[in-house]
Amino acid sequence: MEPMTVQFFLPDGSQIIFNAVAVNKYKELLLPGSKIQESNSETGVLTVQDFTNPLFLISHRIFTIFTKIKLSISERPGLRLEALLTGEINFSINGEKIKLKAGQYHLTDLPLLTALFKNDSSCSIFITHYSAELLERIGIDVLPSSQPKKMPEGMANLIHELVHNPYEENLRDFYYENSVRELLFFHLTNGKDHVPEKLEDKDIAVIYQADAIIASNLHEHFTIEKLSRLAGTNEFKLKKGFRQLFGMGVFHRLLFRRMEQAKVLLETTNKSIGEIADLAGYDTAAGFIHAFRREFDMTPREWRKQITDKENDENISQE
Repeated sequence: MEPMTVQFFLPDGSQIIFNAVAVNKYKELLLPGSKIQESNSETGVLTVQDFTNPLFLISHRIFTIFTKIKLSISERPGLRLEALLTGEINFSINGEKIKLKAGQYHLTDLPLLTALFKNDSSCSIFITHYSAELLERIGIDVLPSSQPKKMPEGMANLIHELVHNPYEENLRDFYYENSVRELLFFHLTNGKDHVPEKLEDKDIAVIYQADAIIASNLHEHFTIEKLSRLAGTNEFKLKKGFRQLFGMGVFHRLLFRRMEQAKVLLETTNKSIGEIADLAGYDTAAGFIHAFRREFDMTPREWRKQITDKENDENISQE
C-alpha cells in the first residue's frame, strides 16, 4: 500500500511542509508492531502509528493542533473505515462536508480529503484500510461510502482492544487480520438483523464443528476464511453463529479454549508450566503466563495452588 501524504495550510494561505520523522522511543499508547512517525512544530503535533500488511493497514493517528489549520490528506488506495476515538474532526471529501464526533465512524474509498481544525484542538482516529484483494477474499466487491454512524458496542470494544493490543507477538498478525474483517462485519450488520434469532439445526451443527476444529488444533491460528471453509459454511454465518451460541467471536473462542485446556491440565496433572503452555497452544511459557494472568488475575501456579488448597480443605472437612 502506498503511504499517505499530508500538507498543512494556515488561514493566510501559507503552507507548512509535513515533516514526519521516525520515532524510536514512544511513551504514549502504542499500537504493537506499528511504525511510528511524528511531525512536531509550532503549528501542532501529528503522530501516526501504522501497522502494514499486504492485505490491510491499521493506523492510529493523534492530532494535537495549536492554531487554526487545514490538512490536505492523500490517502492510500482502497476502502477505509475511520472511527473517531476522541475529539471532533471536520472533513471535506470531494466537496461534501462531514463532521465526525467521538464514538462515530464512517466508511469511504475516496483518496483525497481535507480536515479542518480549530485553535487548541485535539483528536485521535483509528483507521483500517482494506485492499481490493482482501475485499475479494471476503466476497465484497463494492461498498458505498457511509455518513457518520454511531459505533456499535462490539466495534467500539474491538477498536479499544486493538489499540491496547494485549496479545503476544506470535498471535499479532493473526489477531489483526481477523479483527479488520470483524470491524467490517460490524459495519455490515450495524442496525440490521440478517440472521434470525434462532439458528437452524444444520447451522448449529456447523458452528459446533468449527469449535471442535479449534479445540483439536490449539496451536493453529485459523483465519475466519480457512475455518469457515473447513467447517463447510461461510464467514458471515460462522461469525454470527459463534456470537449467538458462545457469546464471543472466533478469535476469543480460541483463547477461551486454550484457557480451559490449561485449567484442566493444572488441576488434573503434575505437568510443568512449560509443558502445559505447549499443550494449551502457546509458543512460550512466558506468553502463557501473561495470558493467564490477564484472564484470571493470577498466575497459573497461583491458580493451581488455590485449587489444591481448596481440595485439601474439603478433604479435611470430610474426615
